[in-house]
Amino acid sequence: MSLPQDLLELAWLLAKNNPQCPQDASLRRAVSTAYYALFHLLTDEASRFLISSGPDWDPLRNLVARGFDHSEMSGIAKAFSSGYGALPQHIQGVIPEAPGYPKELSKVADAFYDLQTCRHLADYDRFYRLTREETFTLVRRAESAFADWQKIRTHKAARTFLVALLMDKKWKRR
Repeated sequence: MSLPQDLLELAWLLAKNNPQCPQDASLRRAVSTAYYALFHLLTDEASRFLISSGPDWDPLRNLVARGFDHSEMSGIAKAFSSGYGALPQHIQGVIPEAPGYPKELSKVADAFYDLQTCRHLADYDRFYRLTREETFTLVRRAESAFADWQKIRTHKAARTFLVALLMDKKWKRR
């Protein structure tokens, strides 16, 4: 199994841990792990799209995957989550509005943005509290993003999203 899928399964294990009295730490780690599952899914997909396949290219793909910045990814995910009209002009010029912008892409980007926000709270805010149901909802959100991604992963808009996750800040320098 892949790291993203393993992390998603681990998020479920943490969320379901100690059913009678869930520990705050387990719920927090479940949310953080769900975010990282989606993060690794997208960075893995992007590095595989950008770098040729084959074991000789694995070290380079790994270096590309290390180049992603969480906060930069969050910013561009927010734009993609809001739909075609919220995209920067240079990205709109690459993908057509209709039928070129799948609704699943907005859902994946929105899940990424929201999960990252919740991960920050879970990891850094000592007063943040989650219920088991809230945690289940967030892990389901990651799971749904995985399923939505599988539907659109080869679509031009989805591939543009992957490259934008890495390059958007550099594109703005022009």
